[in-house]
Amino acid sequence: MGMALYCKDLIPDCDWVGRAETEDELMKKVAEHAKTVHGMTEIDPEMMTKVKQAIKDE
Repeated sequence: MGMALYCKDLIPDCDWVGRAETEDELMKKVAEHAKTVHGMTEIDPEMMTKVKQAIKDE
């Protein structure tokens, strides 16, 4: 079983979905997406908490 993050759960206008087998893999994809699409060079602790809460098992 894998896991997924739907960016629209955090940023309503974004349809990106990240999927991976592990949280570490998913967080790497999330960080790259946040940097390239949303211009976020760092994910602050508050956003990190929101991201982890938005991860769904698939």
